Amino acid sequence: MHFFLSCLLFSVVVVVYFTPSMIAQRRLKQEAARLLIFNLLLGWTVMGWLGALCWATKSDGADTRSAENAARWHRRLGDVRCKRKWC
Repeated sequence: MHFFLSCLLFSVVVVVYFTPSMIAQRRLKQEAARLLIFNLLLGWTVMGWLGALCWATKSDGADTRSAENAARWHRRLGDVRCKRKWC
């Protein structure tokens, strides 16, 4: 039982540690590889992890995910127009 809990705790820590890298990969960031290296080397510090999280969630301006989501919502809503600049 102790071994199981240790493995579970280790898995949770690894997932939380690499959360900024997973967010960057999910958002199709061009700098995902650099962010992974940054997270690997400096993520053990609180400031490094928070910096990686900010970098992963920062908008690139031409985010492909937002364009895909806008197109999906336009198809769902039909003639309703979006007033945001990215729609």
